[in-house]
Amino acid sequence: AVLDWNSAAERVLAWPREDVLQRAVETLGLCEAGCQFAMRLMGTGPMSAADVVETRLHARDGRLVDVEVQGLDMQLGGEPAVLVMLRDVTAQRVAERAQQESAARVRAFFDHAGIAIQLLALDGTILEANSACRDMFGHHAETLLGTRVLDLACPDAVPLVQEAITELVTAARDVVTFEACFRHAEGTTVWGQVTIATVALGGERRLMAMLQNATDRKRMEQQLVQQAFEDELTGLANRALFRDRLAHALDRRLRHRTDVAVLLLDLDGFKRVNDSLGHAAGDALLRAIARRIALTVRAGETVARLGGDEFAIVIESVQQDEDPMALADRLLREIATPVEIAGREVVVNVSIGIAIAQPGEDGDAVLRNADTAMYSAKSAGKQCARLFDPAMHARALVWLEIEQDLRRALGQDEFELHFQPLLRLGSGALRGFEALLRWRHPRRGLMAPSEFLGVAEETGLVVPIGRWVLHEACRHAAAWGADVEPAPTISVNVAPRQLEDDGFINDVRDALRASGLEPRRLVLEITESQIMRTPELAKERLHALRALGVRIAIDDFGTGYSSLSHLQFFPVDELKIDRSFVARVDDGDRGASFVRTMVSLAQSLGVEVVAEGIEHDAQERFLTTLGCDTGQGYLFSRPMTGDDAEVYARERSGLTPVHPITAIRDARVEEVPSPEPHGLDTRLSA
Repeated sequence: AVLDWNSAAERVLAWPREDVLQRAVETLGLCEAGCQFAMRLMGTGPMSAADVVETRLHARDGRLVDVEVQGLDMQLGGEPAVLVMLRDVTAQRVAERAQQESAARVRAFFDHAGIAIQLLALDGTILEANSACRDMFGHHAETLLGTRVLDLACPDAVPLVQEAITELVTAARDVVTFEACFRHAEGTTVWGQVTIATVALGGERRLMAMLQNATDRKRMEQQLVQQAFEDELTGLANRALFRDRLAHALDRRLRHRTDVAVLLLDLDGFKRVNDSLGHAAGDALLRAIARRIALTVRAGETVARLGGDEFAIVIESVQQDEDPMALADRLLREIATPVEIAGREVVVNVSIGIAIAQPGEDGDAVLRNADTAMYSAKSAGKQCARLFDPAMHARALVWLEIEQDLRRALGQDEFELHFQPLLRLGSGALRGFEALLRWRHPRRGLMAPSEFLGVAEETGLVVPIGRWVLHEACRHAAAWGADVEPAPTISVNVAPRQLEDDGFINDVRDALRASGLEPRRLVLEITESQIMRTPELAKERLHALRALGVRIAIDDFGTGYSSLSHLQFFPVDELKIDRSFVARVDDGDRGASFVRTMVSLAQSLGVEVVAEGIEHDAQERFLTTLGCDTGQGYLFSRPMTGDDAEVYARERSGLTPVHPITAIRDARVEEVPSPEPHGLDTRLSA
């Protein structure tokens, strides 16, 4: 029975003293079976205060109480008694269990975490490493023990990791987070998002490093950067990065007092490679040209592909005006070297515009000036470089104005055709006319093609303009044929972009159908250089035209890339000897021998010969002696209007042989202001 019960027992076990006095302890329900407290009370041996038993008791209010129990045998009033001392250790045990559970959780997290975790000594030596380290670094955790985390870092990342460890060891910071690259066991590079913190374990300071693999994210970021700032095809900077680099170069120019130059490069002849060999070959050519440009410039200079076949270079430290021009000369030579593409040697040239930044100019202004200079290089014959000067702006404005006016001119019926006769040498009979384009500009007056066809060709407007010329020429010729016998032919010049246009064959078919002109009376004049720049495409198109029944003439022969031997590969009916050769027959035997050879070989191939630019009696007599079939030039007639050409054709109808032809000069004409030499640089083709 309980003899006494102090207040501490009341507080711990929730039993008031008056409720337990003289009650047997077992009736209080403090213990379960095997309770150490009960066993101690019922022990047969003597109990000493030094003996401590830990057990768990049930308090009256239902709580479980962890206690340390000590018992001491004693005599009380001559009767044996036991002094029981209970110490409540519940809070301590709860804390201990929480600590144990926390340690278990930490260990479980350390061992099974999805990120690499390392326990480091203060010098960076790895003391522990979890299994995720193998996934990230390719090393078993055990093999990492004793090595330093710096040994895993890439050389560029070592200072960053060392700085983080130093800050933690010196207590400058408690936690450091940074991004660094590390070396994988297989030799690859992995990126990690690293967090290192100071921890206390077993009374010692340690470093805990957590490394999350960021390689995929880093790769994605790099891809996004490449997409934003790198040209996908060539690997060069793209337009956005180029503009950024140019802006920074201009800012640095103000501080370092150096000049900045921009070179703008546009390939000449790239389109024909794309059209003849395909886009894959065109892409391969662009990559090859990009490599050549990158290898030609100095290290550190920005090379960019702005789009299409246009490249740009920023030179940040121009010491003399000739420095950019010297680079341009090297680029002209390098790019002109043949490139093997799709099993063929391909040659493209380049036009280069150079602009040196002036005070107050921003990137847009410098790039615009380089663009203006580049178009000046193209106008000068391509395959050259031009340095920008302010006068180019005025010409560029005229170019822009002509382009805008051209877009309006077709709809406003501002174009008209003039016609120059082609006469049979020896007889003077009319064979036909050549259609020559004129533009009656509302402000500039009557303009020859040499003043606007360069713009039309560059902008692609030459295709709809050429379509109009074709229809109009066929309409006139069909009307003349009703009254003239034999019906005259009509020769129409075809611009390069027309022949390359996929709709050109249909344009010819439509013009013949709409006018009712017999196909054999239509002569399409194709320049020699035009045929040779895309020979496969030209051959295909010329055969398709011949299938329609029209005649094919090679214009300006002798000025291009080919020789007479090329004629056998193309369906050609006429050969037009360029006026420059006709003009040289007056220079003596050497000049005349060129024409004599052309006429002789053309006749052997069964090709009709037409001489252009006949201006003097001696030229006409010489060509007639050679057996040249047909001639045209100012000696016979200047170009005339459509109405005058119709009158001229009627007058020549049934003409009996007359000699010399020089008497035939009575056609009414309308002069074009400031005609080109020989008056024949005014065709549709540029």
